[in-house]
Amino acid sequence: MTYCDECGQKNDDDAQYCTKCGNYLTKTSSIEKSIDKVAEEIGRKAEQFGKRIEKKAKAFAKSIEESSSSTTKRCPDCETELDSDANFCRTCGKNIK
Repeated sequence: MTYCDECGQKNDDDAQYCTKCGNYLTKTSSIEKSIDKVAEEIGRKAEQFGKRIEKKAKAFAKSIEESSSSTTKRCPDCETELDSDANFCRTCGKNIK
């Protein structure tokens, strides 16, 4: 079914003119146009949302990186990464203090 852009009358798909008002029927009905507009708006909003999420994810990753670098240290002998409160290296046993 095709709907008239002017009066909304339902017409057969093969109709070229509206049976109610005589308007030339375009291939895309007003309902389809409305759906297209809404779909475009949803797409724009989804893209904006994605950009916000990406920005927040980058900020979160940066904060994780900063916090993990401040809570770890390395063994002076074997370079094993250790927790900041470690007294001895878990790999070679070196006294860290």
